[in-house]
Amino acid sequence: MLFALCLALLNTSCSKEDSTAPVVTIDFESVNLTGKGYWNGSDGTGAFVSGNMEFPNTFNPSWLTWSGFSCSQKSDVTTAGYTNEFSVYDANNKQNKFALFYPPYDQMIEASFKDNQVYQLRSVEICNATYSALSMKNGDAFCKKFGGSSGTDADWFKVTITGYDLNGLITGSKEIYLADFRSANASADYILSKWTETDLSNLGKVHSISFTFDSSDKGTYGINTPCYVCIDNFKYELPN
Repeated sequence: MLFALCLALLNTSCSKEDSTAPVVTIDFESVNLTGKGYWNGSDGTGAFVSGNMEFPNTFNPSWLTWSGFSCSQKSDVTTAGYTNEFSVYDANNKQNKFALFYPPYDQMIEASFKDNQVYQLRSVEICNATYSALSMKNGDAFCKKFGGSSGTDADWFKVTITGYDLNGLITGSKEIYLADFRSANASADYILSKWTETDLSNLGKVHSISFTFDSSDKGTYGINTPCYVCIDNFKYELPN
């Protein structure tokens, strides 16, 4: 069976959950996308701001490549390969906007609150990008099919979200499996295919967060699995 897991520009909403603190939801719906349905930093601004957070981006005009954070509303779940890198692997996404993260080769990029404050995190929705999901599902020229030909290989792909305080010290981390084929029961194997909320409260009060990847499918140059993750509806508490 398939499971799914699942950061906001000016369009925020406040609600009350189990504590008395107001909760802000960053949902990216006010991010200005291009006619292609995504923003990848080609305007050279180096970041986009969503609510009270800044999401850095690096764009290489010579190669037309990007890393860090981008924003999209694409949800093509059938086209495999790099040309479909901006789609979330959720057929029910419709025109919902979301952020994607793709790691730079030689540095750490963090999404940070714009002010000199720390905030208690609540949760975030996470999902695979289609490029990653279909690579794991079917295999390709660079990556293996998860489970292997027999379906029994104990493959996995995960993202770790880490929080940092104002001094850059780690406040906590959360591992989220974007695919997991380690169970002895083949019916429990999954590649995340729907937006799913994950609790981030154990990260505590943070000023910034980072995303890092790991996979069972590695080669000479590191992880073979396309290292993308889609994020939406990032929630944090306002101070009382």
